This record gives sequence, C-alpha cells and structure tokens, in this order.
Amino acid sequence: MIFIKTFFKNSIIINFIIALIVFISVNIIITKVIINKKIDLTEDKLFTLSTNTKSVIEELNEQIKIQLFFSESLSRDIPQIRDYEKRVRELLLSYTKISNNIKLEILDPKPFTDLEDLATTYGIQGLQLNQEGEKFYFGAVLSNSVDDMLVIPFFEISRERFLEYDLTKSIYNLAYPAKPVIGLISGLPFSGGISSDTNNQPYQDSFYLYQNLSEFYEVVNLTQNFLEIPKNIEQLLIIHPKELSEKVLYQIDQFVLQGKGVTFFVDPFSEFEIVNQNSNQGNINIPKSNLNILFKEWGFEIESGMVVGDIINGRKVSLGGVNNEKILTYILWLALQREHLSKEDIITENLDYVFFKSAGSIKNLNIDEKNEFIPLVETSTNSMLVERFKIQFRADPERLLKEFNSDNKSFVLGARIKGSFKSAFSSQDLKRLGVDNSNHIISNENSNIIVFSDTDLLSDATWITKQDMFGSSNIIPTADNGRLVMNSIESMSGGKNLIGLRSRGVYNRPFLVVENLQKNAELLLKEKEDALKKELEDTEKKLNELTNSDDINQPSLTEEQTQTINNFNKKIIKIRKELREVQRELGEDIKQLEAFLKLINIWLMPILVIIIFLIFKYFTIKKNKKYFYKI
Repeated sequence: MIFIKTFFKNSIIINFIIALIVFISVNIIITKVIINKKIDLTEDKLFTLSTNTKSVIEELNEQIKIQLFFSESLSRDIPQIRDYEKRVRELLLSYTKISNNIKLEILDPKPFTDLEDLATTYGIQGLQLNQEGEKFYFGAVLSNSVDDMLVIPFFEISRERFLEYDLTKSIYNLAYPAKPVIGLISGLPFSGGISSDTNNQPYQDSFYLYQNLSEFYEVVNLTQNFLEIPKNIEQLLIIHPKELSEKVLYQIDQFVLQGKGVTFFVDPFSEFEIVNQNSNQGNINIPKSNLNILFKEWGFEIESGMVVGDIINGRKVSLGGVNNEKILTYILWLALQREHLSKEDIITENLDYVFFKSAGSIKNLNIDEKNEFIPLVETSTNSMLVERFKIQFRADPERLLKEFNSDNKSFVLGARIKGSFKSAFSSQDLKRLGVDNSNHIISNENSNIIVFSDTDLLSDATWITKQDMFGSSNIIPTADNGRLVMNSIESMSGGKNLIGLRSRGVYNRPFLVVENLQKNAELLLKEKEDALKKELEDTEKKLNELTNSDDINQPSLTEEQTQTINNFNKKIIKIRKELREVQRELGEDIKQLEAFLKLINIWLMPILVIIIFLIFKYFTIKKNKKYFYKI
C-alpha cells in the first residue's frame, strides 16, 4: 500500500514536470512561429488583410517605396496614437511580406533634425506639442520607380476603419498611373462650375465624389452638346440629364448598344437643385430629369412625377423651435440598411447603409424575356408613391406622415439592367436627324447599364461630414453612398479588387433594434392620432349642426352642448392616456433591451468562464475521488 502511494506521489511530480516542459516549449514555439498573430473577431474582419488587398499587392509590377514617419520618442504620453501606429506599421509590414516590390522604411523625425526637415519638405503635418516648438509627426510618403509621389500628411484615428482602403488605394494609384477614361454628362455642377445664384459664392466646388473619381479615372466632361462620343471613352456617367438634344440621346443609345457600360443617375425631384436655384428668379423650375424615351425601349421606366415614401426607413427630422420641437419620420429621406441592398451583385453585396432623398421608382416593364432586371436598392414593403407636386414648393413632413397610406409593396431605387437591348431610334428617326444608318446598331444581346432614381445621393451633404484638421478638411463618410457610386463605375471597368476592399469601411452602425421599436411605436401613435382626428371631426360636425339651427334658441341647447363637450373632453383624455401608455411602453421596451444587452456584454462572458471552470472542476474532483476509491 505504501509503495502504491509513493508511486502515485512520484507520478504526480513527474506529470507536473512534463506538463511544465510542454507548457514552456509550446510558448517558445508560439513566440517564434506565430508572433504577432491575432484572432480577428470583428464582423467585417477589419484587422485581417482582405483577399482583395492581397490580389492588388500580389499583382504589382512596380517598385513602391513607403516611408513611414513616426515620432517614437514623443509618443510615450500618447498611448492611443502609439496603438494606432502599431496597427499601421503591422499593416505595412504585411504588404512587404506579400510582395517584394514594396519596400518599407520607418523613420523617427526627432525635433530639430534633418529627418524633421525632410518630413516638412514632403508635406507631413507636424502637431506642435509644447512651447519649445517640438512637433509630433505621424504620416507617410509613397513613391514609385519614376518618382511619382503620394503623401498621407497625418494618419487620423477617425479614419481607422478606412486605413486598409486608403493605403491600398494609394499603392494602386502609384502602380497604375494610366487611368481609364470616363465621359461625364451632368446637369448638376458635379465637376464644379459657375453658380447661378448671385447671392451665394460665384463658383461652386466640385462634389467630393468627383474628386474621388478623378483619382482613379480620367474624366472627360461631355456635358455640352457634342457630335459624337470620342472613341477613347470607355464608359459614361450620366447625372441628372435635362433637355438633351435628340442627337445626344442617339449617341447615348448607340454607346449602350456597343456593349459599353453606362451609369445613370436620374431624379424626379432634385433637392440639391432646388436649394441651389437662383433665388432672384421669379419662376422656379421643377428640378427633374428623365430618360424614359430610352429606358422604355430597354425594358424599364422611372415612374413620372412620383417620389417614393417609406415609413419604416424614413429618416428622423426635427421640426419646430426649442420649446415645441417635434421629432418625426420624414418618409422621403430614406436611410436604407443591409436588408434593402442586394446581396447578389458586387456593387452592393457588402454595403451597410445608403441614404437617398426624394428618389423615384424604377419599374420593370418586362418587355423582353432576354433582359435581366436586377434590383440593387429597394424600400420596405411599407412604402408608397407620393405625387411630386406635394413637395415641389414646400415639403411638410408632418402632413406627409399623416397622409401616409402604404401600397404594401417595395419600390426599386437602383437597378442593374442587362441583356438584349433594342435601339430607341427607328429608320425614320435617323432620316429626320440626318444620321448615316450604315453604322447604326439595331440591337445588342450583351448590353449592361446601371440606373439610380436619385441624384441627391451624390451631393456631399447627403453622405459625408467635413472636419477641419491642421488647416485641411478631413472627410468622414456617414453613409455608403460614395462606395455605392464607385462600386457601380468600377463594376463596369472590372475593378473587383477595389470594390471588395472599399466595402470593408463601415462607418454608420445604427442601433436597428431600438430604431425598429421606435418606428413601431410611431405607427401606433399615428393610428391613435388618426382616430382622435376622426372623433374630433364628428364631434365638431354635431356641434355645428346644433349651434347653426335657426329653429332652436341658444338657452335650450345649453344642457345638450355641455353634455356633448363633456363627452368630447372625456374622449380626448382617454386617447391622450392611451398615447402616453404607448410612449411609456416604448420607453420600457428600450430600457429592458438596454439592460439585456448590458447583461450580455458585461456579464455573459465571465459567467460562461465560471460555468466552464465549475464543470471542469466537478469532473476533475469526481475523477480523483473515483481513482482514490480504487486505491
């Protein structure tokens, strides 16, 4: 018995020594083999190098030099910046591991040194830390073999989620300096221009999307009437087309029938244009555009004179002053989440949130079975069409909400249409236009276009905010409109790698569960308000019938009037109580939800760890008892 106990005791010691050796060995191996490896548990894998970036870097045939300027010695008191610099450095090092064509140099521009002078010469932005004039630098310079250069003046933490896109885009631009050519036809000052409103600044800046587009493409402005589209134009971007001549329409028609890509943005009501119209003009034109003369021949149309309202996805707006402020859903400003974006098309498969204003409805006419109509952006089924005249002079969100009556179907706001297209111009049209029909294309089985029924989604105010940082404007996207547009254009050029990469940067993450609770409560409130309105009208009608009667004198009505008014007041009190009850229930639901989420986020993991520990402890004790019992 003593021998068995001694043997068992020695076995425990031996097992402990073996376990310790294994533990140390595994740690040494992990340290040597998988150092800096991480598990990325974020939904969009923001800390994992995307396959799209890998494809861009692997296909590089150009030497790219990256100089990272970081003031290491001055960063000790800025832990947040130090952590961000580590991520930037690790990302750049991962690029160098993928391709030998990328060389990384990390520089520490200490105060009052030649390296600081070099950083300043390159345009790296220095952040002054103290009165002694010491500046903190955190930027990068990228250059190619012919000394083309791109500078990132300062790595803003606010753009952390777009870091991979910003760096890969810069490398791509340096590696492929030759840009595809896009023809632009625009009824809006998309590329900038003279302002028509003399009360505002005389020159309008270009849209941010135009600047972004110009980084990747050579944009040729064809807005003025032209005889023919130049041969080097690879695709067209047509924005808010108005009063185009028949010859221009014919050129667009034939361009599409050549199988070349076109992205259309048309609008039944342009809010951007109404805001920027000349305020000195007496008659303000309806800011609309449509190309149904072409679209109908290709199997679809934009429903004329109608805009789409969606009570579920309508944006919240504030009305009234400080003392009587109302928060209402504006059914024509549509904040559309993932569930309303196509998961089948590369344009929208990874987008999260887009924002449309007073958009139209794209209707599939189903005129040819060979055509494929692919919705990209749709509303909820709790939507309706609103006549444009209700908003063309002054939009009333409260009235629109009260008059909302769902059509119980979704409406398409963006679509890809491809397949068999026929020309919208007959032989008689060609004779009238004086066009030689020897090169006329009658049809094409492989046409491919993209159409959006809104132009306000392009304007800066709709999807970005601008913050001033060190004297320069820092652009922060608040919606995925920019990526939607760039993805559309790149899908026509085959730029799939940049499409996939761009879709990783997700800025807007609304709390959908709470928002849906608020929407549902708002719908209940609307029903109560409608009921109150009807009761009010019925009671007023009854009172008018009593008080306007000439056969009955006023004193004889006093008792009946009093009774009627008392009944009316009781009804009002009852319904207001029900309204408060709905609001109270909404608040309770949101509080319960918040408490539940806090319980999950704060306590769930510790509780799970404790439970797992107790389970292992239970089975360990049970096993040891069983073993000692046998001995």
